[in-house]
Amino acid sequence: MNKEFFDAIRQNDLGKVERLLVAYPDLVYEKNESGLSPVMVAAHYRQAEVLEFLSEKTGSLNIFEASATGRTHQVLRHIARDPLLIGSCDSNGFTPLGLACFFGHCETAEHLIKMGAVVNAPTHSTDGSAPIHLATRAGHAEIVLLLIKNNANPNVREINGSTPLHIASQNGDTKIIRTLLFNGADMTIRNHKEKLAIDLAVEANQTDAVKLLKEGITRRFKPFRPSPSQN
Repeated sequence: MNKEFFDAIRQNDLGKVERLLVAYPDLVYEKNESGLSPVMVAAHYRQAEVLEFLSEKTGSLNIFEASATGRTHQVLRHIARDPLLIGSCDSNGFTPLGLACFFGHCETAEHLIKMGAVVNAPTHSTDGSAPIHLATRAGHAEIVLLLIKNNANPNVREINGSTPLHIASQNGDTKIIRTLLFNGADMTIRNHKEKLAIDLAVEANQTDAVKLLKEGITRRFKPFRPSPSQN
């Protein structure tokens, strides 16, 4: 029954999700094989209709669910009760800030930063992604800029050596590429496979990204320097 329920969530089959919960109400509190709740599975699969239903059905979301769904007030209440939650990780190794960035909730991310979330803290996942990697991978340019304005390092690396610019270039995300370049992203950094950002753009046939990167506009801007207070 557990598998059937999570399959229905992944397929955005709201009718089946509703029917299963009528018959087995406790399913809303179950976890899948990766330790994710129904709300988190719906969020990761971008199933908006089922996500909204499950969020309401669950009632009191935990801090990770609240961050992933942009329920800022619930996030703030959790942290007010237990400030240590701001640096905690879910079963996949993601912090509340990382989840807000990945799922595109700028207001939630901004409040988490104001309350002390570490903007350059890597996830405890196999990728070791920082929030700026997660926002870049999901295409949230506004959040990338928010993070940079709050001392996020535009050249921070994942475990495989990739910077946000590598990710944006491979995805052909010219808006984020421009944001990164105008804020100190270094085009000369190679990942652990010795690939530059432009190499990944070429391989992915991202012609607009290649053209932008070839301009070499980072030479006109100062390199990133962490503020004295940054960890």
